[in-house]
Amino acid sequence: MKNLVFSIIFILLCVSSCAQVPTPFVANGQTMCVGENHYYGDQVITQSSTYSFNITPAQVYSTIGQQINVTWNNAGTYTMTMTETTSSGCLYTTTCIITVEPPVIALLNPIVVCQDGLPQTITGTNFGSNLTFNGVGVSNNIFNPAGILPGVYIINSNSTTANGCTIVGTTTATVNPLPTGIIYTD
Repeated sequence: MKNLVFSIIFILLCVSSCAQVPTPFVANGQTMCVGENHYYGDQVITQSSTYSFNITPAQVYSTIGQQINVTWNNAGTYTMTMTETTSSGCLYTTTCIITVEPPVIALLNPIVVCQDGLPQTITGTNFGSNLTFNGVGVSNNIFNPAGILPGVYIINSNSTTANGCTIVGTTTATVNPLPTGIIYTD
């Protein structure tokens, strides 16, 4: 029983001190989106080795055990180098290239319509896939001014690039009031 308790304690200590976030995918050639966060390191971490990392151009990262955590805040092409030093002093260096795509903005055309006018199709450019629109009076890709008071309303779009990066856009829909003419007589 005593050996079982010591074995469990040893396993718990090893798991808690040796735990690393899995890094199952090859990083070389990956394309990221601005704002993405990822862990990087060797797929099989040798606890007796030490690992050092360098990213060019410089990119902020935090060290978590024998791995690093990076939030890609700027678009560009980055070279990441990982150097493993074994307990016997042997070095192995590997390099990967990571591309971070710039944010994409959808350009939506503004809408100007009269109060209770006809529904208007929302148009623009730089739309990706899985396109959605939202805002007051918006359903699918149509702005319908029926029953909406005069004013300026915001319409937002959301879609994704082929690499899964977010594309956002914003425009306005202006609802003009109807004239209030009065017929006079002499």
